[in-house]
Amino acid sequence: MEKESGVSSVLSEVLMIALVLILVPVVTISLMNQLPEDRVPTVNIKMSPIIDDKVTFYHKGGDWIKKSDIKIFCNGEQKSFNYDKPVFDLGEKITVSGVIQNDRIDFVAKNSIIFSGEPLP
Repeated sequence: MEKESGVSSVLSEVLMIALVLILVPVVTISLMNQLPEDRVPTVNIKMSPIIDDKVTFYHKGGDWIKKSDIKIFCNGEQKSFNYDKPVFDLGEKITVSGVIQNDRIDFVAKNSIIFSGEPLP
């Protein structure tokens, strides 16, 4: 009479499942650490002189930027700007109102300052 025991096959299945449950998260976490970070856009911006308390930014080259990612600050105070398109791309312009002579103006995209300066009179 042969003695059939299912203990070894059940135990091996449980060990295989445990091994998979341990290895899947480890591999997933290590792969997620390999993903590249979001890069800051590289843009060449030209700023016009102040005319009637307005200054204009011109996109002269580089990456496009989503309108929702753009913030413009004058001496640390965020300013509203006129721009109708969803992205700021090559050859386009953004006009900012309420700028005072000698204000420091920062053009920020994705929390990085990509242009900073004082407009010329």
